[in-house]
Amino acid sequence: MTDKEVQPGKAVLSYEEGLERLTGLVDEIGRDDCPMDELETRVREAADLLRELRRRLAATEVTVEKVLDELEGEAGSD
Repeated sequence: MTDKEVQPGKAVLSYEEGLERLTGLVDEIGRDDCPMDELETRVREAADLLRELRRRLAATEVTVEKVLDELEGEAGSD
C-alpha cells in the first residue's frame, strides 16, 4: 500500500501529514486543558497513527535496502 492508498474508514494522509497530525495530537494530549472526554479518542488516534507511520517506515526501509542490494549487484557485474 502506498502513502496515498485508501484504507476503509480512514482519511488518506501522506507520511508527512500523518506525522504532523501525530505531533499535534501529542501536543493536545499533553496540555492541561485537554478535555477528559476526548482524551481516550485522541490517545487511540495517536496510537493508530504511530503504528501506521512505523509500518510505512519499515516498508520503506525494506524497499531501500532491496534497491541498494540490486544496485550493488549491478555494479559487481560491470
